[in-house]
Amino acid sequence: MFKPELLLPAGTLEAFFAAMEGGADAVYLGLKKFNARGRAKNFSYNDLLNVVAEAHSRGRKVYVTLNTLLKNNEIPDLIETLSALDQCRPDALIVQDLAVANIVGRYFPNLQLHASTQMSVHNSLSCNYLRYCGFSRVVLARELTMHELSQLMKSVDVETEIFIHGALCYSVSGQCLFSSYLGGNSANRGLCTQVCRRSFKTEKGNLPLFSMKDFQLVDLIPEFARLKVSSLKVEGRMKTPDYVYNVARAYRMAIDDHSRIEESKDLLMSDFAREKTLWFMGHDVVNSVSSRSETGIYVGKIESIDGECIVLRSEVELTKNAKLRCRNSNDTSAEFIRIEGLSHENDIYRIFCKTEGYTCGQDVYLVGFSNLPFQTKFRRPVSRRINFPSQQKKDAIRRSFPAVGSHGGEMRLFLRVSNSKLLRKLNPNGFEAIFAKLSLAEVSDLITIAIPKETKQRVFVELPKYISELSLAEWKSVIAKLYQSGYKRFVVSNISQLPLLPPDSVVAANENVYLMNDIAVNFARSEKIRHYCYPVENDYPNLISGRDRGGIIPIYFHPDLFYSRQPIVAKAFSDESKSRYGCSVEAGFTVVSDCKAVSWTQNVEKFRGKGFCRFLIDISFDNDLVRLSEIMLAVKNSTKMPNTVDFNMKKGLK
Repeated sequence: MFKPELLLPAGTLEAFFAAMEGGADAVYLGLKKFNARGRAKNFSYNDLLNVVAEAHSRGRKVYVTLNTLLKNNEIPDLIETLSALDQCRPDALIVQDLAVANIVGRYFPNLQLHASTQMSVHNSLSCNYLRYCGFSRVVLARELTMHELSQLMKSVDVETEIFIHGALCYSVSGQCLFSSYLGGNSANRGLCTQVCRRSFKTEKGNLPLFSMKDFQLVDLIPEFARLKVSSLKVEGRMKTPDYVYNVARAYRMAIDDHSRIEESKDLLMSDFAREKTLWFMGHDVVNSVSSRSETGIYVGKIESIDGECIVLRSEVELTKNAKLRCRNSNDTSAEFIRIEGLSHENDIYRIFCKTEGYTCGQDVYLVGFSNLPFQTKFRRPVSRRINFPSQQKKDAIRRSFPAVGSHGGEMRLFLRVSNSKLLRKLNPNGFEAIFAKLSLAEVSDLITIAIPKETKQRVFVELPKYISELSLAEWKSVIAKLYQSGYKRFVVSNISQLPLLPPDSVVAANENVYLMNDIAVNFARSEKIRHYCYPVENDYPNLISGRDRGGIIPIYFHPDLFYSRQPIVAKAFSDESKSRYGCSVEAGFTVVSDCKAVSWTQNVEKFRGKGFCRFLIDISFDNDLVRLSEIMLAVKNSTKMPNTVDFNMKKGLK
């Protein structure tokens, strides 16, 4: 029987050794920069040299997460990091930004690339396209059903990796903007504040609407082995070493001997995590949202802080080796109470620790016990000097990817709508192109409905962000029919959708194809993409720091804060700041957005002064033509639309 690789997280050196002792075939870890768990302890280059040597001496592998989006001013640091990694020789890099793939492909061919789940890969066409782009493995989206996975595996010619255990994101990975929207802390840049774990105000009271249960797919291991999925991945670079060890042991047992799956499940019961779900893999969708947002067992609230100890009342039995986590409404990182001593009388516990930063009323959770000491020192330490490229070398590499977008010129406006009927009465004059964001049924209707010639010539049919493996054939058929009927312009929402389109199509890439820096733009242009949008998750300093000026800047839009396959029980909700949010369903996906639009119309002249001339107006939220007239006037006068917000353009993107 084929045995998939068992891949465990390593957020610390101790967790790495815990994974090794638990039986992991490979670990994934991050450096101090450019990884999607910026709040984990992470590793230095010297640590990595030793980790790679230690793992290889045991016949194991090490993958480095380089999976964040990059700003223009971070490209020199990226080149330096890639140079160092080329010398450390991990087995692969897990990446999201197309700039990384572009640079690695040209200058660091010895580095293997794995496509991060942040790239939202969910069908075989996308998998095979990424292989063509130089990726040796694809980490699939968590939202796949077993039927979709089994169909996908029949057609892929690249290694596949799936998550089988750990925390779930409510939104499709790579498509969550909520953390960024509320404070500039981008999930795509490793700073997620876990908005999905918060409670929101609804008609039924304060509810954790988006707090998912944890994944646990141990029962499905025989099926994954039958399908020959290359790697089974456990989430958790913020988890403790004992968690990593126990989960590794459990899955090692199940992979090696399918008859011991029930025994492995007994081991997994002590992971101190959330309730478990099979989610889409096990048709367990309705009950997959948890009624609580925290991991661990609730211990109690801090009643007082007395000198060097925290005092709380609890019926949970605690010992000195208990691992406690303290949480308040603003705490989203894994901050643990380091117990130096403990005493109790009846149900009153006095926990001796460093008390700075803790306050009365905070909730305390038991998240495990430190029963197993793991080594933190290497048996044969490696000491090797890392040679970094000079500034001249970094500049030469960066400039070898030419900026292709022209500066200045006449202002060109692009429009997005989401109603096919609107195309019949819309005045197309003044728009370079009209992005038609339509359902599959409405896209099919375009072939038969009468649309004025002037409008039809400007229409770009926009593909959705998620196309299931089971829908691929239908989308291919519809696109072919559209092409034959004269619609030869398309918008991709994922770079890997390009193979769906006829070879001589005119192609645009929307803001979901993250082109946050010049070298990512260079990659897109090399794939014959004529028009391309900059991300809505952006800020002014990053825009103007690049050399490229050919992209489209969205200047009026309602961003999808969550884009999820998971249903939601509320149609509307609000947060602590009384901001109101709406929920809609688009082609089976839950879309959460602010009731207020984002307006950058007030910055048009500022953008034009820096050489940008292409702008996108997105009215797909409500298709209101009256409001469109008001937006056009605001663009002309470079004034802000009333009752709108600024997103990151003003406060900045961290």
